[in-house]
Amino acid sequence: MDSNTLKDIKNEIAILPLLCERADKQRIRIRDSEREVNSLLEKYKEECLDVEQLKESSFSTFLLKVIGKYERRLEKEEQEIITAKLEYDKACQEVQELKVELHEMETRIIALKDKERAYENEIKRREQMLLDKMNPELSGKYLELEHEHDFLQKQLIETDEAIRAANRAKNIAKNALSHLGSAENWATYDAWTKGGIISHMAKYDHIDQAEADFNRLSSQLKVLKKELSDININDAPGLTNIDSTTRAIDYWFDNIFTDLNVRDKIRGNIDQIRSVYGNIDRIITKLENRKREVNSRISKIDYEKNELILSL
Repeated sequence: MDSNTLKDIKNEIAILPLLCERADKQRIRIRDSEREVNSLLEKYKEECLDVEQLKESSFSTFLLKVIGKYERRLEKEEQEIITAKLEYDKACQEVQELKVELHEMETRIIALKDKERAYENEIKRREQMLLDKMNPELSGKYLELEHEHDFLQKQLIETDEAIRAANRAKNIAKNALSHLGSAENWATYDAWTKGGIISHMAKYDHIDQAEADFNRLSSQLKVLKKELSDININDAPGLTNIDSTTRAIDYWFDNIFTDLNVRDKIRGNIDQIRSVYGNIDRIITKLENRKREVNSRISKIDYEKNELILSL
């Protein structure tokens, strides 16, 4: 095995301890998230039951109808169902994203462990060769350089992980903008032409897809924030949720003012995602600059180490 190949393997397997630690934490997050999903599912079932019970014939229901409060009460209960369903869907989406990320980690760990075994065998052979010839002064200098190299290599790994997380978030934001743009077009058409159920369905199909992207983006931004904090960067962009009450209002009080309100909310979501997208772009640029600086220093250390080895 030549020196360049050995160096490449070392750089690759340096992430193994960190990756194993993250996989363990990811499993814990998945278990916690699955418990949250079960809790939200029970809440959703309870809300559905409340509506069915309200619709059942009873003296209290009769009184509510007489005094005109039945529809408002039913509307409130149905809105609570919508909210519970949206919370449940978001939690399910987050669990799925966590499982996909864990699978990617486990696949990388298996491949890297194979390389680690080959690397360790070669290192043992070379270390013995070096120790047999290296004097104490050169040995001390070599170890200093090795420690600095390991520190910088860890920084490089953390930076690469942050860049990867930022690019995932950026792609999700791009998809959300596409769906929101289509939803805005349908909302404008719906407001001025009263397109009916077809335009309603088209509009909310894109809103549903955008909302799924919002949920994924919200989850991915948490990952990005954690990755950035690992390298002392604390300016991750934030994100709030799409207003889940808009759809109910749009269906129950169908008029041009509500349609325009829906369109305005969509535009607000678009502005928000564009802001996040721009922040992510700036973060990626910052990370790429840092990566170049670290790589430059690592190259200098490698050169100095090679010079020491050549001087033996």
